[in-house]
This record gives sequence, structure tokens and C-alpha cells, in this order.
Amino acid sequence: MVTTCPARSSVARTGWSLTDFVHTVFGSLPRVDQQRWADVYLRGLLSTPGRKTMQRLAGQICGEPSAGQALQQFITASPWDWHQPRSVLARLAARRLPDHAWVAATFVAEKKGSSSVGVQRRFVPGLGATVNCQVGVGLFMVSRTEAIPVDWDLVLDGGWCEDAALRRRARIPDSVTGGSAWKRALEMAAGAGSAPWAQRTPLVADLTVTGDLAEPAAGPASGPGEWLVRVRPDHPVVQHGPGTPASPPAGPATAEQMIGAGGTRFRVALSHLDAGCGPVRVRSALVRLPGRHATGPGGHPPVHRLFALDSPGGSGGAQYWLSSLRRRNAGYVFSLIRRQQLVADSLRELEESYGLLDFEGRSYPGWHHHMTMVSAAYAYRRLTSGPADCLSA
Repeated sequence: MVTTCPARSSVARTGWSLTDFVHTVFGSLPRVDQQRWADVYLRGLLSTPGRKTMQRLAGQICGEPSAGQALQQFITASPWDWHQPRSVLARLAARRLPDHAWVAATFVAEKKGSSSVGVQRRFVPGLGATVNCQVGVGLFMVSRTEAIPVDWDLVLDGGWCEDAALRRRARIPDSVTGGSAWKRALEMAAGAGSAPWAQRTPLVADLTVTGDLAEPAAGPASGPGEWLVRVRPDHPVVQHGPGTPASPPAGPATAEQMIGAGGTRFRVALSHLDAGCGPVRVRSALVRLPGRHATGPGGHPPVHRLFALDSPGGSGGAQYWLSSLRRRNAGYVFSLIRRQQLVADSLRELEESYGLLDFEGRSYPGWHHHMTMVSAAYAYRRLTSGPADCLSA
């Protein structure tokens, strides 16, 4: 097994110095060799064209594909904690993006076979097909112009939650339980939001690409103070308000029906916003959620605001968003929704240029190690306009 690489690689010869960046982000790794392989892996992600396999990364940086064995050991078997490097990345990102929101989004990694952690056959609306895949959840720190990924998790269900042998083979910690993409997003946002610089940061979630639905009644009351989640047109809601003779209070309706009914002063407000490609009409209604859910002030059911965004020019269907933003104007809400598009663009770039979908291992720690390195590579490109030596934590 190859255990050393040149101290300066082809990346360094292009004028990119990553030494201080690696020391800043991965300084918590307890062994010197772990930090060295973090440096090699990061350089490989930044400079290797095409698919980011262990062998190709090692060949690009060390000139010896056999060094891929050492990289594989570092990613899949070395017991280093990925939480601390991600915390450092989030702190650095917060300095660059002071006016940020959290945006959660899902992505699909198609897989052959059933051995990779989290793999299930599922219908993916974004693909229009049932595929064998992992579903990952990313948490991004997003300003009005830029998105940086700071945390990741896998959706685990079925046997990955219940089969002890399967969990042991994938090295899934006992503390990791099953749950929806929305649950994962809430957990990540809650963890990130505990930092002093992340207090009162709104959470935006669009999980519809993978068919995962946010469950507003099952979390936000104890999560972020402000939240905005995309829901399906048939999401059930209940009208809030006294009703009118023409529109009396009724039982649950769908989000589409509630917005479409219109016509009463407390039900629908209209705004027109410039989306850069034509005006966008935003309609809103105050609603409650049916069934059992957390109570608001005075023991009353909490009131939420439902927004509908029509596509520019009237093409395509409306998007429906449920939120705690009862008193925010349409411009603020639309600015948050636009950040979701920045995340979609970033996910596409992460897939095409940073190896987001290229992890070939099977273990839970290995997946998290790879995703941490992907975040670090992407963040380095965003956080540095010059040598990494200028960075400090």
C-alpha cells in the first residue's frame, strides 16, 4: 500500500495552495496521516475531471493509482469524526454569507445492487421512474446570491432501520434512527442553529424532487422560528377565519382549493414580483392544519400562511408553500423561495464537478466522510478568491 504522496501536487503547481485550508477544516483529525490524506482527497476532488473514483483521485495527485487503497482506507475505514470539520465549514461560510437562510433539499444517487447504505427501490418524481437509489438530504447556507453546503444526511427506512445484521454490515451507529427527509432536515437545522451566529435563521425546504414531503405539523413548532416548506397542491389545510355567508368555515380542503376559492378579503392577497423573467403572482391565505398538531398561544391551533406562486407567464402549475411567515411581505417570502433555486443549481454543480454521486463504498461512515470532503472542496472554491493561506478559523 502506498502511504505517501508528493507534498506538492499538480494542484499546487497551478498556484492553488490548500495547506492552511486543510489545517483549518481538518485540524481536528487526530492523526497526521489522516490530515495528509484529507489534503490528497481534497486536491483530487478539485482537479480530477470526470468521475471521482479513489483510483482516479490518487492517480491525479500522487501519480500512482495504487494510492487509491490508502484513500479508500481514509474514507471508508478510518474512524474520524465528520461533525467537527462540517462545523468549521459552517462557521467559515457564515462569515461569507452573513444574511443567510438554511435551505434543505434532497438528491438521488442511483445504485446497482443493494449493498450500499440506504439503498431502496423507490419512485422518484424528478426522474418519473422507480429506481434503485440512495436519497440524501443536504443543508445549505444560502444568501441572496450564493449557496454553500454545510451538512448532509441519508434517508434510512425499511431494513436499514430494523435489520440488525444490515445495520451492522453498513456500520450504522445505534443512535441513528429512521425517518423522513423532513425529519433529517429539521435535525440538521436544529444542530446548525445552536451556533451563536445561526440564531433565528429561517429554514426553507423543498423535498419534492425525490417525492419526500415536509410534514409541517410534525416539527417546525419546536424547530426554527421561521420556516417555509413546499407542499403538494393536494396538501390538506383548514380555512382560518370566521367565514362569510358565501364562504362559511368548512372542513379540510386542499392547498389548491383554498387558494383557488379566493374572493374574500381574509383569504387571498395578490402581489406581483419580478422574477427576472417576468412578473410572478403570489397569492396567500391564512390556514390551519387539520388533525393533531402543536397548539399555539392560548392553546389555540397555530395559524400558518399558505402561499401560491404562479409560474412566470402563466406556464406550468403553481407552487404551494406553507409557512410560519404570517406577517412577512411577499417580497421577503419570494426572496427565500428564490434561494431554493440557488441550491438546485449548486446540487447540479456538485454532481457534475465535485463527485457528489461518486462514492462507491457501502458504509454509513464512509458516505459521510466522502460528503464532508465534497463540501470542503466546494466551500474552498467559494470561500477563497486567493491562496488558502489567507484563511483563519
